[in-house]
Amino acid sequence: MLTKLTPQLFTWVEVHGASRNQAYNWNSFLVQDESNSIRALIDPLSLTASQVQQIDELGGPTHLMLTCAYHERSLTEFKRRWDCRVLVHENQVDEVEFTFDATFADRDMLWDFLEVVRVRNVRHREEVCFYLKNHKGALIIGDLLSGGRRDSGIPDGKVGFNAPEYLVDLDTARLSLRMLLHFEFDLMCFGHGSPVVRGAKEVLRHFIEYAATWEDLAQRREEEFRLNPELRKLHRT
Repeated sequence: MLTKLTPQLFTWVEVHGASRNQAYNWNSFLVQDESNSIRALIDPLSLTASQVQQIDELGGPTHLMLTCAYHERSLTEFKRRWDCRVLVHENQVDEVEFTFDATFADRDMLWDFLEVVRVRNVRHREEVCFYLKNHKGALIIGDLLSGGRRDSGIPDGKVGFNAPEYLVDLDTARLSLRMLLHFEFDLMCFGHGSPVVRGAKEVLRHFIEYAATWEDLAQRREEEFRLNPELRKLHRT
């Protein structure tokens, strides 16, 4: 079944890594605003029959969206099933390989309740987050950060990076992430890993400001570059 995180936000998951005893979640989201009958699926993974029924009972999705082009997942199948509109960020246009209906831009307010937030120079050029403006606030994040996941050593209730060697630059990423602290939010959800369900803004603030975390990330990054010199060429370092 879908899990209800707030009255406007639901999630469903696939569990990966269980065979290695490092199980962690891949996540998708449904955001809704009953006042204008909007129901948007974000980064949509496949659904079970009972999950489809649950979504249909809510009224069915009206829109499909992605945090990044790599999270297409079951979008095309769901477009056929529900005939809903597909929206992509203007920076995703050159990356996606499916048909879409319209684009949105940085800081657009979608349907008066979901704000588009692009954090530049962290990982993927086309990646965006979505800020849900409810009474406590929630951030929906794709690959920008990860929630709790055993395979990356990130505890539940914390945030981190999977594969820091793919970040554009650590100092730039750290500076860029600070812009998220301008928003008020108590909940953070991720494309991968468990959500931070309370006090999320302070969890993120601590992650950004704690120097030892970034020193460890730098060491991990350099070790990956040593093991795979081709990765260094991605960043011309």
